[in-house]
Amino acid sequence: MVVDPRYLSRRAVRDGRVRFLVRDDLRDVDADIAEYGDETVILCTDQYSIYDGIDEYDEIDGHLAINHDEHYVVGDAHTNSCENRYSFLRNWLRRFRGVSKHHLQGYLNFLSWVLNTNDWFEQLLSTDFYK
Repeated sequence: MVVDPRYLSRRAVRDGRVRFLVRDDLRDVDADIAEYGDETVILCTDQYSIYDGIDEYDEIDGHLAINHDEHYVVGDAHTNSCENRYSFLRNWLRRFRGVSKHHLQGYLNFLSWVLNTNDWFEQLLSTDFYK
């Protein structure tokens, strides 16, 4: 499915939420991504082949693959936010000097909670753990 960039300009709404998923391999990663769709999602990715056919899922309204050899932005569609979060993630994990693969999802869950919550520190201090 080819998405008209003008359609994206009218509909582009980003909620800013971050989700990190740890997978052993890339098989069925499209199903994992589609699980977070709500039938109005237009997924903007690079041209990596794992995303081929993802717009066939009911949860994904459309898919726009950005060809970085030609451009980085098509209308309001880009992958800059995702690339920014990945860069942030790498720098954040570096401070731990290695993370066990068994605990990686826990680290990622905490980081996504921090990134998705404006007052995360106050919420953390108000938990029963610190009382």
